[in-house]
Amino acid sequence: MIRSYTAFTSEIDDAELAVSEILAQLKPEKNCLTNTVGVVTCYHEFAANGIIAELYKKLQFPIIGTTTTALSTNRGAGQLEMALIMITSDDTVFTAACSPAINDDLEAPFAEMYKNALVGHTEKPKLIISAAPLLLNFAGDHYIEALNKVSGGVPNFGTLAIDDTPDYKHSYTIFNDKAEKNIYGIILASGNINPKFIYSSFSPEYILAQKAIITKSEGNLLKEVNGFPIIDYMETLGLAAEGKVSDVLHSVPFILDYTGEGIPVSRVLLSWSKDGYGICGGLMPEGTKFSLGTWDKDDVVNTTVRTIQSILTEKGIGTLILYSCLARSYALGTDISAETEKVNEIISDTVPYIFAYSGGEICPASNAENSNNFHNNTVIACAF
Repeated sequence: MIRSYTAFTSEIDDAELAVSEILAQLKPEKNCLTNTVGVVTCYHEFAANGIIAELYKKLQFPIIGTTTTALSTNRGAGQLEMALIMITSDDTVFTAACSPAINDDLEAPFAEMYKNALVGHTEKPKLIISAAPLLLNFAGDHYIEALNKVSGGVPNFGTLAIDDTPDYKHSYTIFNDKAEKNIYGIILASGNINPKFIYSSFSPEYILAQKAIITKSEGNLLKEVNGFPIIDYMETLGLAAEGKVSDVLHSVPFILDYTGEGIPVSRVLLSWSKDGYGICGGLMPEGTKFSLGTWDKDDVVNTTVRTIQSILTEKGIGTLILYSCLARSYALGTDISAETEKVNEIISDTVPYIFAYSGGEICPASNAENSNNFHNNTVIACAF
């Protein structure tokens, strides 16, 4: 059996007080079983000012996580807070590890990370929980491919770090007492655990019928659409003028028929290369058809509600981890807490949970091995 406990604090200035609040809620000395790990999310100052490091010293079990722009858990919701879910069990093995610093290669860092995480497991893991850095030289798909290679396709669920600055300069990945911009952290779980996954992006009525084709790309660089340079294509949509791109471009969803099977996968443009190519959050394969999505506040909230309601129908759910793309929060306008508060309202005390905004979502398309996918503009859920 797996048991989970949540904690939440708004104390950002006093490390001792913040740590004591978290410990009082988790009660690890009473509630920890044989194997315990934690998943944390927080406003970036908690990572930078050493509170996370101080908390790890007291917890004495591994933690991974990312910075975020807003979060929610059973004990509260907010933007400038920290939340943690402690997951513990006698018959599920949990281990954690992080990569060395990631620069231009993933293969060696991920091989080392996975090898270290496997110590203590006597059978193949059934779940990877990922805490990934936001690095523009890698698409989220590259992380998934690298982990699939070393794990043999173990179901992989997680998030990319994010923060509230225009260039995401305070986006940190957290592993134990580390908070770095270029490390990747994982939790492996084996034994008595059967994770369930679900994701949702846009309701069909918010996906435009008009389709286009990616005619030139390189990895996550979008170069041409319908035979035109990406800037020219954006001008036809009114999203660019005289070679200059609208400030709202990063919130425009690209809905790809990524597999050719009618299963939508969302992508977002994060930035622009010096050559004028769009740097996307995920791979943009040549020949792929796509449509554009449109944001609607009610649709953002309603897709999240439906996702939660669907996953809670699964039997034996005692832990719930949710991430929602940062871009979804843009549709909320001035009501920026609408999604986090609705999550808190719907789940309430039904099941221990943690919810946070994401710089990119990692979630399997099904519960089968080798079905891992990278998403943008999506709300994802993992329950066990």
